[in-house]
Formats: sequence, C-alpha cells, structure tokens
Amino acid sequence: MQIRNRLTVQFSLIVASIMLVAMLIIYIQFKNNLREEFFGGLRSKTKLTAAVAMSRLEREGLQEVPNTPMTTSFIPFTENISIFDEANRRVYTFNRSPADFSFSTLNEIRRTGECCFMHGKYSAIGTLQVSPSGKKYVVIAEAIFNPEALGKLTQILVMVFCACCALVAIGGWFFAGQAISPVSRIMNQVDELLPSDMNRRLETSNNHDELARLVMTFNRLLDRLQTAFNAQKLFLSNISHELKNPLTVIISQIEIVLQKDRPEAEYRQTLQSVLDDTRELNQVSDKLMQLAKITASGQEVQFEEIRIDEAVWQAKVALLKTHPDYKINFEIDSLPEDESKLYVRANEQLLRTALTNLMDNGCKYSSNNQVKVRLSFLPEGNPVIEVQDQGPGIPNDELSLVFEPFYRSPKTDKVKGSGVGLSLVDSIVKLHKISLKVSNRAPSGAVFRLEFPEKEVA
Repeated sequence: MQIRNRLTVQFSLIVASIMLVAMLIIYIQFKNNLREEFFGGLRSKTKLTAAVAMSRLEREGLQEVPNTPMTTSFIPFTENISIFDEANRRVYTFNRSPADFSFSTLNEIRRTGECCFMHGKYSAIGTLQVSPSGKKYVVIAEAIFNPEALGKLTQILVMVFCACCALVAIGGWFFAGQAISPVSRIMNQVDELLPSDMNRRLETSNNHDELARLVMTFNRLLDRLQTAFNAQKLFLSNISHELKNPLTVIISQIEIVLQKDRPEAEYRQTLQSVLDDTRELNQVSDKLMQLAKITASGQEVQFEEIRIDEAVWQAKVALLKTHPDYKINFEIDSLPEDESKLYVRANEQLLRTALTNLMDNGCKYSSNNQVKVRLSFLPEGNPVIEVQDQGPGIPNDELSLVFEPFYRSPKTDKVKGSGVGLSLVDSIVKLHKISLKVSNRAPSGAVFRLEFPEKEVA
C-alpha cells in the first residue's frame, strides 16, 4: 500500500474511532438523562397522586377508590398508578395495571423507600409515602418507556458519523498528498541524478523540518560520494602514471641492451638501474597495500601500549639501514618524571611506518639529506613529535594538498617519489586519532607536528 493511501486509512480510522467513542458517550448520556426524566416524571406523579388520594382514603375508609380518570401535564404518556396499604391491599387505582405486583416487590419498596423495576413491558417506580395520620402507603407508577427520541438521536448520530467519516477520508487524502508531495519531489530529483553528473544537489526548502534535514543529509552524502569518486579517479590516474613510467623505463633499458652485445660494465649498469626502478615499484606497491588495508579494515587494527621514544628510535634505525646517507638528529625535550607518560596506545608497526615515512620525506627533500626529530611533552602529558627538514618548504597554497594520494608539488619534480608516503601517514594518524599539522619554519624547511591524544583513563 502506498504511503498516501496508508496515511489516509490510518487518519480516517483514528478520527472515526474518536468520533465513535464520542457518539457512544453522547448516546449513553442522553439515554440516561431520558430515563432519569422518565422516572422523574413518574416520581412526581406518585407524589401528586399520593397527596390527593391518601387524604381521601383516610376520610372515606379503607376501600378501593374507583378508577377515576385524571389528566396531568407532567408526563406526555399514559401511566398506571396503584396505591397499597400496610397490608399490601390495593386501595387506589388509576388505569389499573393488567398484571398484579408481587408481595416481594412491595416489601422491597417498603424496605428501600424507593425502587425502580420492570413490570412486564412497563417501567415502574415504587415509593413509600406517609399519610398525615402516619400510615405508610406504597405508591407505584408505571408506564411504557417511549424510545422514539432515542431512536431519532441514533439516526442523527449514524448519519453524522457517516458524513464525517466521508469528509475525513476526503480531507485525509488531500492532506496526505500535501504531506508527501515534498517526498515525491525528492524522489524525482534523486531519480534524475546520474553518475556522470555528481555536481548536482537536491533542492532545499526554507522550512526547518525533517524533510529539509533529510535533503541536507542526502546532499552531504552526495558530497562524500563525489569526494570518494574524485579521489578514486585521481588515484587511478596517478597510479597508472606512477607505475607506467618505471615500467616503461625498465622495458626501454632492457630492449636497448638486447639490441647488441655490450661490455659487462654496461650490463651491470643497466641491471642496477632496472633494480633501482624495481625497488621503487616495490615500495610504491607496499605503500598502496598498506593504505588500502588501513582504509578497508581500520577497525581490525590491534592497539597496545608502546614507548613513544623507542618507536621513534626504531623508525630511525630502520630508515638508516636502507639509506645510510641520511642524517637523523633525534632529541628528547623535557623527559617526564613519570615513565607512564612515555607510553601511548598505538599499533607499533603502523606508527613506525608513519614515522619512517615522515623522516624519509624530510631527508629526501633536504639539501643535505638531514632531518631533525624532536620529542616533547605538553603540560597535560601528551607526547608531541616534530619532524623538521632542511628543504625549500611547502607553498602555503599547497599545505592542504600534500596529504592527497599521488599529489606532488611541481617544485619537487626532480626528486624521486610516488606521492603516496604522506597520504599513508595521514591515514595512519587519523586511525590513531593523532593531530597532524604541517607548517613552514624560517629560514627554510617544513615542520610536521604530531600531537598524540590524551590517554583514556581505564
């Protein structure tokens, strides 16, 4: 069932239920008031008749007074009225009832003082009246309850109920359509979105309601999707470029060497060049695999307590093994007295990879292949690592781009690199919730600052 139909049915059922309950209350209340008015008329009739008849009975003696027609305006229908003495003898009758009253009924009236009951098809009320001389008489008045007014009320309520239900259904259908029209408009706009046109966004209204929030949430989702698609396109474009160039160089060198016989020295030189290019490809592939692993399964990374100074030192040693020409100056400032401040929760392998890439990046772009690593601690005890190179620095308009995959500044074309290292560092520090900032420091060089988060109290 469509939402509009379901809303109409639900709205109609709710309103119909409320109306039905209200009309039942009206019906029951009207019925009770009608019966109270009916018995109130009979009660007034018994008092009036008793006041007239009892004095006459005591004046004329105990004998049944003949049936004397009496007219009254108290009740708009014919009544049967009977008076019984203390011996339960009928001493007065007005329109005598076709059936006699049982002694148990008369005794119940004497006991309670007043009693309403059904006597065949008649509704009767019996009251105990005391004459001026102190004698007690039972006066019973009965009549047929006329439900004509109740029937008319029922007809009116049924017609009003049906008419209101019809109007509610029509109104519910109209307002349900008005309510879901923005949803239909959103659906139509979503259907018009194409993968080739990710710049389009849903139109937002000026209303600050749930649908407006839904549109803004969907637009933010489209922004993230567009960013992901653009990053994927850029990734594929750059990786094809980064892999194709070394492969082309390798193939060209091998083809040239195979064209004719050459001296052993040339073969060695060519093989060394091929080996360097192959190692570069291997490094790029390793970094891409690590980057993909972090992105795909970051929640599965295991964290443990590690000493931050040892992690920096091990990263330095590992980098110097592969690049003996690098110079890394590592210093610790304000070593905390509490040894526990040296420990951080991290994945040791990933953290060392990030530190190694930062040091490698700094040495690579420094003119003297030298980088300075400084470990300090904030007043709160949070470790801070700063990696400062001796390079030309990073243009201000490129500071926000250096962590994009495969991005390389035009000023660094002469330096070998893949543009993946800093992107891998950025992914690792985000996984560890580490604050990473980059800035330029006078007179030259860039500074990468890692600020570790405050340790959670167990």
